Amino acid sequence: GFQATVTDAASGRDAVLSRSADLVTYPYGSRFSYAPVLDGVKVERFQFSPDGQDGVIVQYRFTNASARERRLRFRFAVKTDLLPVWSSENLGVHDAPDSVAWRAADGIFVAHDTRNPWVCVWGAVPPAAAARRVADPPPLPTRGTGVTAASEYALALDRHGSATLTFVVAGSATDERAALATFRRLARDHDRLLARKKARYAAIVERARVRIPDQRLQDVYDWVKIDNEWHVRDVPGIGRGIGGGLMEYPWWFSDTYTVQALIASGDFDLAKQQLRLLRRLSLAANHNGRIVHEVATNGFVSNPGNTQETAQYVLTIGKLVDWTGDVAFAREMYPAMTQGLDWLLGDMDRNHNLLPEGYGIMEVLGLNAEVIDVAVYTQQALEATARVARVLNEPAAAERYRQLAARLKTTIDDSLWIAEDTSYADFHGTRAQAISTVEGAIKQIRLKGEDKLTARDRESIAYYERLKQRFAAVPDSGGRAWITNENWVIATPMEMGIAPRAKAIPLLDRIRRENVGPYGPYLSAVERHSMMTISTGVEAVAEGSYGRIDDAMWYVNRIADTFNRRTPGSISEMMPDYGCFTIAWTSYGVVIPLVQQVFGIRPDAI
Repeated sequence: GFQATVTDAASGRDAVLSRSADLVTYPYGSRFSYAPVLDGVKVERFQFSPDGQDGVIVQYRFTNASARERRLRFRFAVKTDLLPVWSSENLGVHDAPDSVAWRAADGIFVAHDTRNPWVCVWGAVPPAAAARRVADPPPLPTRGTGVTAASEYALALDRHGSATLTFVVAGSATDERAALATFRRLARDHDRLLARKKARYAAIVERARVRIPDQRLQDVYDWVKIDNEWHVRDVPGIGRGIGGGLMEYPWWFSDTYTVQALIASGDFDLAKQQLRLLRRLSLAANHNGRIVHEVATNGFVSNPGNTQETAQYVLTIGKLVDWTGDVAFAREMYPAMTQGLDWLLGDMDRNHNLLPEGYGIMEVLGLNAEVIDVAVYTQQALEATARVARVLNEPAAAERYRQLAARLKTTIDDSLWIAEDTSYADFHGTRAQAISTVEGAIKQIRLKGEDKLTARDRESIAYYERLKQRFAAVPDSGGRAWITNENWVIATPMEMGIAPRAKAIPLLDRIRRENVGPYGPYLSAVERHSMMTISTGVEAVAEGSYGRIDDAMWYVNRIADTFNRRTPGSISEMMPDYGCFTIAWTSYGVVIPLVQQVFGIRPDAI
């Protein structure tokens, strides 16, 4: 991190540039404008990270609004914290204190982690002749094992004149030589690199261009494509793919909701890269068809995969082939599809009823059963694999997967529908599993601590206690459908369009009437306090799957309502304005309804 201070040389008065008057987010960078300081000095800061470079450019522009000459001193204080990414300790990589040295001849600082080969270099470009190191600057108050270093620069502003100071920060995970080479490259080429980045983002906006009369919705559609590009992580030695969300989750997830949005918005290359990356990392970690849930950018797998993620992975390969007609890619990924289905219907279907067991997307404690989203996405994975097998001239396999898909569709409709509740169930399982799920829900609420429980939390706990007693009185018949939380994933049969219309429409209406808050469906209809862009997006797709476009657009517009709420140009993970300030899978609930349902673009390139 860094902090800037401007000092009037004549009076000695300081102004710390810690709070900007406004912020403009561009696709390619950010501009901060500060209120006039020191009697009429305007300051702007622009920063961007050049594509494919381990560095960032930070540029300050000073404008003298007065009719007298000004002499200023500018202090640029930097706090280093060269540290490994999340979970590195599991790979034996540990942080150590940093050290920093000033190289006066070049006007730069060079910082090292004292145990690891990580290096950071920064300084003004071109080197200012008056630059000097500030001895013993006050430490910037941050956590970590970094060090604070500062340099100072003299500025002369004519009457109504201006001046610019440009800083380059460069790094390397390998050695000082690489960091210095990046520093020199950015110092020389930053203007050209900025122009290149602007052009690339303009091309992203033009790709899969949709023209929408509602300007707000137009902005949201354009910006979710831009936001997704912000999440791309290209790590030497591991691969390139799209991360989850910023700031908390910059690493990779098996988030194929986002991949489906990438496909529908024409970024086939990134979609393929993500699918290949997940396949490679999953094989290394699991040695079977299971797709990992979460991988840090050092390659460490923290969760080997929730069951629905393998099914979603397989169906997403099918969607990409549908859009592109890329038979070579189909042939390359077909083993991943068949291996994934073998894991789902083998290891994870111990009672052989075509309903795989395991955690789904909700990750609710105790909800480790035959959950609705796993079943629905597995049915779609079977259909996708049947289509790809047919293209690859595997008729016997295609017919086998088609028949399994048809049987599972019937099973979902018969075994996971609860007529008296006009709803699909959260899961199919035993009475013991139902009780375990209720106990898990109670435990999850209590994790926040008894002293932090809200009145709503206590009401939910009381509801679950009553539900537990009711479940205990139900005869244990081996397996049946259960509703515990009424999670948002009960919409997945409609999202995928496999629910009979006679069941889908009443359920969609009931969800909208009973389980929807100001920004979309509650994650749990029992607890009724959290909403996310992905659950709202799935509900939008579910409505559109039955031609109810006005209803679909109602949900899309709830997503749009949260645009710019936290950071200009992006939409938060938790609605309306908390969690990650931008999250990749938001694009699913914007792109899929608009492209595939409003405009009706549903390719079948195979």
